[in-house]
Amino acid sequence: MSNSLDDHVLSSALDTLVRRPLDQADGTALVDAAKEVWYSKSDLESEISTFLKFHSDEVELRRAAYLLERFTRFACVSDSRVLETLHALELFNAKTPKQHVVSQPAVLLRNRRDELAVAWGLTESLGLKIQALMPYQTRHYEAEQRARMS
Repeated sequence: MSNSLDDHVLSSALDTLVRRPLDQADGTALVDAAKEVWYSKSDLESEISTFLKFHSDEVELRRAAYLLERFTRFACVSDSRVLETLHALELFNAKTPKQHVVSQPAVLLRNRRDELAVAWGLTESLGLKIQALMPYQTRHYEAEQRARMS
């Protein structure tokens, strides 16, 4: 990708992640993107604007939007960062709006779908790749990161 993404950690990580199906996500890029949303003080709107300059493929945009919104659903992210992320996600709506999804009735665990992925028009999701994020959302890790950022 262009050197313009080099100084943008989130944009660069998203660039790597959206090029392949989400269940094949690069673990390092996934962790980098999540930590950038959860713990950094980067300007998310600027990061997303930079990402959007280099991406127009609808599936890639939907993957990126899904990932960002998915990151807001972890307990380790602050309320203010969730609001900032959701505000930045509005930049995607002009290019690829989120869809209304009717919830599935109770189904077997194996047959459940990721309704957030469906809402973003995807037939794929992170699946077990989400496990790569578990060590970075513990209370201990969160406190350590917040102390470093102060």
